[in-house]
Amino acid sequence: MKVDLFASEELYRGFFRLLRLHLRFQRFNGQMSQALHLEILERGDAAAVLLYDPTRDCVGLIRQFRPGPHLRGESGWTTEIVAGSCGTEPDPKTVALRETLEETGWTPHTLQPIQTFYLSPSGSSERIHLFCGLFDSLQPRTAGGGLEQENEDIEPMVVPFATARQWLTDHTLNSAIAILAMQWLILHRDELRNHS
Repeated sequence: MKVDLFASEELYRGFFRLLRLHLRFQRFNGQMSQALHLEILERGDAAAVLLYDPTRDCVGLIRQFRPGPHLRGESGWTTEIVAGSCGTEPDPKTVALRETLEETGWTPHTLQPIQTFYLSPSGSSERIHLFCGLFDSLQPRTAGGGLEQENEDIEPMVVPFATARQWLTDHTLNSAIAILAMQWLILHRDELRNHS
């Protein structure tokens, strides 16, 4: 189906880029839509990793401050999985391994692709490459906690699978990426444990 993009204006450039697109698209009846003016956050690609130790049946998670929940009157400290922007790095696996080491201090021995998806396709171009990182939770960490130059203050943690599943149920995990990753793990946990 056809899309006519007339113009793209950059409205803001900082950590994000905000674009205004002027376009029209082919409707399902074959006719072209009226001209639309849409704002979209340009984010590029990101990699995210759910750490799982199948031998000990535990999950590696992180906690850090996030302004979005804080502005909604909730706690700004969220429990999440590892994630980071790909920037100019074309290989999401490279980013996944780098971010895991930077944020947690662990290095997965296996990185299994889960899914590639758009977080909010109506308002953002961000595409997430989601992985399951199999790791040894008893492996000594080599630093972690994020990068000082990025003002990161990240707390890595290991919790039993049952606890992580409970956090999914009671909404302690309220980040979409972490929710999707945990739902995938619930479906594939037995298979991962049988092959460890």
